[in-house]
Amino acid sequence: MSSEELAVRTAAAEARAHAGDFRGAAAELRVLAKDHAREIGADDPRTLDLRLTLAKVLGTSKQFRKAVEVCTPLLDDLVRVHGPEHDAVLETRQLLANLRYQAGDAEGAAQELELLQSALARVLVPTHDRITKVKRDIAFLKKPR
Repeated sequence: MSSEELAVRTAAAEARAHAGDFRGAAAELRVLAKDHAREIGADDPRTLDLRLTLAKVLGTSKQFRKAVEVCTPLLDDLVRVHGPEHDAVLETRQLLANLRYQAGDAEGAAQELELLQSALARVLVPTHDRITKVKRDIAFLKKPR
């Protein structure tokens, strides 16, 4: 299978998601992720992006636990490939924290945000708005209910 064919199939799956067929898009994205890994490599940026798209589609369709199951190993792979401060890692860590919260795991979301805060502290000034927002979100998640 050519990379052009994979690109066309990916665009079609993403179009399904944009049209509101999240379950159909997720099913196709799962198959595509395996095909991408086999054809162009598991660590290829297109494969990693596709897995991120799958996690987002699952989250959009409120399948939060499934999205966490996709996002967690993706984050591990992104850290391994790019390092902990890469933009894709930071974006995925933020997404995973949100997905964990939506799945009912406030403690896991707070832990993920603490890791995000540590990474952001290495690349941004301590008073950066993003760091301030993450700190506020952590405090909210740790607040007794």
